[in-house]
Amino acid sequence: MLEQEKNNKGFSLLEIIVVLAIVGALAGVGIPNFTKWNNGRAVTNATEQVASLLRNIHATTERGTFAYVQALFESDDNNGISIQTKGVTMDNFTYKMNDPNDIWNVSSETRCSIMEMDPEFWTTGDADRPELQASIYNIQRSDVVFNFQGEASLCFSRNGKFFYADGEIGLDDQPENYLYILLKKEENLMCEIDYVADPEERVIPSSNGDNGCKYVGAVKWTRFGEIDTFKWNETLQEWK
Repeated sequence: MLEQEKNNKGFSLLEIIVVLAIVGALAGVGIPNFTKWNNGRAVTNATEQVASLLRNIHATTERGTFAYVQALFESDDNNGISIQTKGVTMDNFTYKMNDPNDIWNVSSETRCSIMEMDPEFWTTGDADRPELQASIYNIQRSDVVFNFQGEASLCFSRNGKFFYADGEIGLDDQPENYLYILLKKEENLMCEIDYVADPEERVIPSSNGDNGCKYVGAVKWTRFGEIDTFKWNETLQEWK
């Protein structure tokens, strides 16, 4: 009995070339779109993460865990951003306000200092109270930067009675209402965001050249804990 002849046929060179051309065309369209989506997603994610941290730390004052809190922001073009939080419990805070020799009563400019204050001022530094550690929030990201270099701080209390700032987001000792977050990539290297006289006014990003203000987010806050997020639409030149 004759063995049935096998029909083994490979791809021709022309077929391989056609397939590679199709794959190349799809990649040429898809990869740039995916990169653009991924860059925008990184800024959106970072913006929401910062807003969530501020909401969480504000919630600690509303729950009564802390009477007064601080968020310390740091931004570096090489390392990205970091945020660390601290708090003072109600009993400790009341004691400090009633002590004329405490640093709290020196001047309002010392109440949200980015410099290290008295280590005992912040109750979260008390190693004997581990339950407070659950109310400390931290962020570190290497893919984004703030619209400033160095450190800044934001401090607030329950019901908005005390509201202070220091560093790049402070006007005297009062805070700006916005924090801007930029993608740390070539697409944003020439983007500039300078604060304006009115801290409640959103800044329009400005670009020096082609590589600027493509991926920018903003977080807005008030002394009463109202926190919103925005995304810059480069095409329409407006905040969404």
